[in-house]
Amino acid sequence: MYKSPSSALTACQIWLAKRNLDAVIINAKQNKFSHTGLLSTSGYLFITRTSQHILADSRYYHELSAKADSYQLHMTDTQHPASAIINQIIAQEKLACVGFEAEHLSYSQSLSLIEKINAEMSPICLDELRQIKTPPEIDTIKSACLIADCACAHIRQYIRPGMTEHQIANELEWFMKNEGAEKTSFDTIVASGVRGAMPHAKASQKVVEAGEFITIDFGAQYQGYCSDMTRTFLVEGNGDNSLQEHPLYAIYQVVLQAQLAAIAAIRPGVRCCDIDSVARSIISAAGYGDFFGHNTGHAIGIDVHENPRFSPTDTTVLQAGMQLTVEPGIYLPELGGVRIEDVVLVTENGCEVLYQMPKQLLTTGEDIQ
Repeated sequence: MYKSPSSALTACQIWLAKRNLDAVIINAKQNKFSHTGLLSTSGYLFITRTSQHILADSRYYHELSAKADSYQLHMTDTQHPASAIINQIIAQEKLACVGFEAEHLSYSQSLSLIEKINAEMSPICLDELRQIKTPPEIDTIKSACLIADCACAHIRQYIRPGMTEHQIANELEWFMKNEGAEKTSFDTIVASGVRGAMPHAKASQKVVEAGEFITIDFGAQYQGYCSDMTRTFLVEGNGDNSLQEHPLYAIYQVVLQAQLAAIAAIRPGVRCCDIDSVARSIISAAGYGDFFGHNTGHAIGIDVHENPRFSPTDTTVLQAGMQLTVEPGIYLPELGGVRIEDVVLVTENGCEVLYQMPKQLLTTGEDIQ
């Protein structure tokens, strides 16, 4: 269930007052969703301090009419473009300064909007309004995480040497959709063997071989909200070779230590950059700092990648209700890589990991003891 329109509307109008704006034009689908329940790039929201409007064409007008009780709904067409409707409201309410989401528009789109609207236009970013999730949003994201959790357990049992990465991704995505996912949160990453050294290696036609490490990074979108999960497994069938003798075994332990330490440090009042530092310092102390090139994590919600970030430069202070990933990794060219990722909810006293899948190094196909 998405954030109720009334709470989203109240938060937006308080935000307007704090920034001395008379109104805001919202076009980003992720920022419209909490008001409309519809994930679409089409149409606009126009919210003033005293009124709220949805502007949509005939494709979505009737669907929105059943959802938008608190909003004035306007149908747009060639004779009644969105800019003309907005200008009419500006004139009626005598508005002077209007914010617009420049980050979600191209340069030419921004220039066009500025030229058409009869008010001073101010570029703004509404993403901060989505940082702290409401209880219904948290429950929905937990459901998305449960789908991913079940899919991870399934795919670990499914993987066999001789399969292609693409086959594995297809099975994983099929399973999630059968568990209730609307679609994947992003293109599924399946990286086996040396391809594990590529953090964003989308599933390919490479054949998975016995004794390789395989990293799977995936997520489910459920009722408009995303999950994001990564596990690295050892592919079964390596004969009598000791797991501890595998060239990536020690790497796995370093990544796991870094991930667990970062999670343990998460609580309200801690800066995001300090969480990143916890994971990064462990990896650097082990001699692999040059092989960890991305952030430790990111917020997640309607978008799979939101702000704030567990990065070296993000000084955002954590608050209860924020949900972020924790996903350190080490990537060694010509050898492979390891990444482990959970979604974590910041609570009043610490945090809650939203996955149950064990994180000790597991082999595909084996039963968990």
